[in-house]
Amino acid sequence: KSCSAVLRPAYGEIVPLLVSQLNPEYVSVCNNATWAVGEIAVKVGSEMRSFVPELVAQLVPIINRPNLNKSLLENTAITLGRLGLIAPDLVSPLLEQFVHPWCSSLRNIRDDVEKEHAFQGLCEMIKLNPRGVIPHFVHLCDAIASWQTPP
Repeated sequence: KSCSAVLRPAYGEIVPLLVSQLNPEYVSVCNNATWAVGEIAVKVGSEMRSFVPELVAQLVPIINRPNLNKSLLENTAITLGRLGLIAPDLVSPLLEQFVHPWCSSLRNIRDDVEKEHAFQGLCEMIKLNPRGVIPHFVHLCDAIASWQTPP
């Protein structure tokens, strides 16, 4: 989070290592890897596009996993939103597969920059795939209404 300039040349090596750690059987490791991917996405932006399909393929099953650790669900939702912010065209086709648990996870977190990034990414995805959210529109409204101080 604080040394992105130093790590920037190594992102091509770091991100695949993080992808390999996206195993929800190891909650703490998976949670940290998920969080790190989201932070890197914000710092690196579109330079990370090549990793997005593999990341989304790993994160969508995680967010849909029943009875998963709350923090891991929240970080997964935030990271999916952040990936949608940098590559909405790559994430939006899968929107219907994760928007319901995404909304459920983020409706209960405090208003902060991470939540804001996630919602910005969701908005970008909805622009490209509005039909993906229609079956879960009530959950989207609930998540939007969870904002105490909207951005």
